[in-house]
Amino acid sequence: MRIARTVTASMMLTVFAAGSALADQPTASDLRQPLSVQQVAFEYDSYLSFAPEDEVSPSPSDAPAVAETPAPAKTYYYQPQRGKRRACRSCNSCGDGFFGRTCCCGNLPDPWTIGQPCALQRRGITVGGWFSAGVYANEYDNDNNGPLGFNNVGNEFTSNQNWIYLSREADTGGYGVDWGFRFDYVFGVDGPDTQAFGDQSWDFGWNSTDEYGSAIPQLYFDLAIDDLTIRMGHFYTPIGYEVVPAPNNFFYSHSYTMYYGEPFTHTGFLMDYAYADNLHFYGGWTAGWDTGFSNNNDASTFLGGIAWDMTDRASLAWMVTFGEFGYVGGQSLGDVYGNSIVFTYELAERLTYVLQHDLGVNDNLGVADSEWYGLNQYLLYKINECWGAGLRFEWFRDDDGARVPIEGGPGNAGDYYALTAGLNWRPHANITVRPELRYDWYDGSLANGAPFDDGTQTHQFSGGFDFIVTF
Repeated sequence: MRIARTVTASMMLTVFAAGSALADQPTASDLRQPLSVQQVAFEYDSYLSFAPEDEVSPSPSDAPAVAETPAPAKTYYYQPQRGKRRACRSCNSCGDGFFGRTCCCGNLPDPWTIGQPCALQRRGITVGGWFSAGVYANEYDNDNNGPLGFNNVGNEFTSNQNWIYLSREADTGGYGVDWGFRFDYVFGVDGPDTQAFGDQSWDFGWNSTDEYGSAIPQLYFDLAIDDLTIRMGHFYTPIGYEVVPAPNNFFYSHSYTMYYGEPFTHTGFLMDYAYADNLHFYGGWTAGWDTGFSNNNDASTFLGGIAWDMTDRASLAWMVTFGEFGYVGGQSLGDVYGNSIVFTYELAERLTYVLQHDLGVNDNLGVADSEWYGLNQYLLYKINECWGAGLRFEWFRDDDGARVPIEGGPGNAGDYYALTAGLNWRPHANITVRPELRYDWYDGSLANGAPFDDGTQTHQFSGGFDFIVTF
């Protein structure tokens, strides 16, 4: 049960991913929050996009003597040739419609976007979204994948996210005043998990069935003054590496850390001060975790930290959260302290390593206190713009059995391990297919049963795939 998250707490942080979005065209990175106060997650513009091998920058000795007008950027498509294997041919356009933007020769054109009303364009407002659906199954042919978070429904095709957003980014360029906002709506099996279940307000209970529901995970206003951005409202947490929006994660399944050790949303305000281009400071107040605007529990927590791009290849971030989770029915939900570190390093031109360490404590509950900690490692390799490969290894320690439930009931004190291998295939600029295989095992107390196969198994082999269509 996710309710256990309302009586415990954690920490985490953000790292800024390198790379720039395609000019004037929304990409996967545009579907997430602006660079300020955003989560890291996976984005193709960081490491799956690169110049084709034949487009190498000339050396100084090869430079022309006089300035020349640069040629338009090339895109590529397969050109059939009679009696021969298909070859790659360069061109300046692959078509204006949706179906003309397929992957060819390891390259992708700009993604297609829905028509933007002129009235919104003039005000810098963008409308977009995505659909994601897939299937995840386990070796026991069980209709429940155990504690696999968003992917707990087994052997059943599910519509995970039907998402639409409306946004305007606040961007002063370091000078002046600007404003922005964001509104997100989602329907699917991921909907109930992104509701304000922390205080059971706002969108809590907007469910159509036991599995499907709606949520408004973001509704906030941004005010930017020079290098300071103030976010006010209901927004995604800046804590952690993996995120809720499907286009921004490499893997279909999620880590234990993300699902059981971190908040999804906050309500309150968060300030982001850009001290330098590579150094940001954060600080703000939130009404606990995963709560709505009413703050029924009277929670009060601080959220802040630092994000530092140390070099062109390395980034480090640290964030801390602490405060009171409030009360329910006169019972204290305790105090929380947590901190987290995320380190990202580009090992080679196409190879990225990510290390995430979390620690959290929830005490003064009036009952047993709890503690949890863990270590996540990612190795992500870009093959070309259309293909990527990744590995994830996780260790998560539920020290008191308060984080990971067993069959919807109390959990066990123990260690959870997971090894995941996956691919990302982009046959089209707007389509991503994410197949993966995963092996989980548990070591610890079995007082409340085992975590897999209806409480009978301590290990599980599983896998699945989903597809994402952006617009």
